[in-house]
Amino acid sequence: MSALALAAVQSVHGPMAQFVIYVRRSYKEVTAADVSDEMQEAACRALLPAGASVRVISDSGGHRSGFTAARDGYQALLAAVASGAASGIAVYDLSRLARNTRLMLDLKQELERHQVPLLVANLPGSNFDGATGRYMFGQFCMANQFQRDLDSERMTRIQHHLFEDGRHRGHDPLGYRGRRGADGKLVHPRELLVVPEEAEVVRRVWQELETLSLVAVADLLNREGVPHRGPWSRESVKDILRRGRMYLGYVVEKRGLDERPGRHEPILTEAQYRRTMAAIAARTRVGNKPAPFRSYALRGLVYCACGTRMRGEAHLQRGTEIRYYRCPKLGCPARRCPADLVEEKIMSTIATAALPDPLIEKARTELRGRIETPGVAAAGRQRARLVTRLEQLKKQHGWGDISDKEYQAEREATQAKLAQLPDGDRIRTFDAYRAKLLALPAAIAVASPARREELCRIVVEQVVVNDRIVEEIVWTPPARPFFEKQREYPQGDSNP
Repeated sequence: MSALALAAVQSVHGPMAQFVIYVRRSYKEVTAADVSDEMQEAACRALLPAGASVRVISDSGGHRSGFTAARDGYQALLAAVASGAASGIAVYDLSRLARNTRLMLDLKQELERHQVPLLVANLPGSNFDGATGRYMFGQFCMANQFQRDLDSERMTRIQHHLFEDGRHRGHDPLGYRGRRGADGKLVHPRELLVVPEEAEVVRRVWQELETLSLVAVADLLNREGVPHRGPWSRESVKDILRRGRMYLGYVVEKRGLDERPGRHEPILTEAQYRRTMAAIAARTRVGNKPAPFRSYALRGLVYCACGTRMRGEAHLQRGTEIRYYRCPKLGCPARRCPADLVEEKIMSTIATAALPDPLIEKARTELRGRIETPGVAAAGRQRARLVTRLEQLKKQHGWGDISDKEYQAEREATQAKLAQLPDGDRIRTFDAYRAKLLALPAAIAVASPARREELCRIVVEQVVVNDRIVEEIVWTPPARPFFEKQREYPQGDSNP
């Protein structure tokens, strides 16, 4: 860059602005056949004036694809341009910035908007301003993406040919190692060899998965200290399960959409594979998972003996949904309790909550004696006359003898007189409630889950469960006197 150009840049961005050198190497190995980071930086520095402030942004160290903008270094470059901290951008080649035409055109627009020049080492003296410069810039960007697309298609063809030949692609899976030559490098075409120690671990995982979940298998292997490339986790066990067809001696493409006989030795037998897959399928839920607490009659009322409120959960066992109440407290030794066991215990207690027949008859006799006093008897006769009056009014209105207005006025007046009379027909009400109470067991048996939950909330305040045993039932304040009285007078006690 000439002194005149440097002066022009400093007049726009100020003397403290920095030149940004962007470096990207898209191969994993440092010694790969690609332009090294040092060579790219040296070629870019040669474009800058002596003494210029320079900031180097690198996107190397891993397969940093130039087709995507999801690169930390590229985002840092965009931030430097947007903030005005970059007085110029220097790269070894335009393809180092991106191999995506859309990304490059967006970047060019940002550079022009902030008046930031772009310097390219393998295109010295190039100027991308003006109509001709923008046209050439677009052609270079399209050529870079064209080269990227050709490379991608070529690698896809190579991978498919390897698949057709029964060769493995990707990293060495657990249980196998790629054959290496005397120099320690992989031999091509690639060949997988069984690692006996790791193969035993793979067989152990598939055997444990017959009865345990992915998380349970990972916890078991961690407790036993089974060696692995890192701590065992649900995902590491799932990866071994996902590679089941490969461990049978096949090579798989597109997550199992196609497979071919592989050239590697199998680790699993067909019988072991089928047993494990059948066991997993048998305990796998079909359809949506049931919502917790949806059909729990004692929702929010069940407590563990440790004092923690228990939660409802559902599991599918051999196609049948089993509901439980479980204590969520860590370290609590109490087992989860089947919901049916607790709910049937509470429902049977409520259903059998009836006072002895002799006690009920004694109460009915005493009630009859109280209501047979002269004053109550007169009120009863007056009530009967008023009830008869209501029936006559209804008939007269139906025959058309009285108008609607007269009927409503007479009916309201008669009902007002009825409301002022004491209720002497207590025996009928008593018998009606007694019949409902005696019919309670049958009603509970046919009640819907919502009705059962409503009943529990009316009479039950808390249920304490101690390791699958209902230890205590705390009744609500309105129901407590009745249930405590019922406990005082057991069935058969004729002289309470």
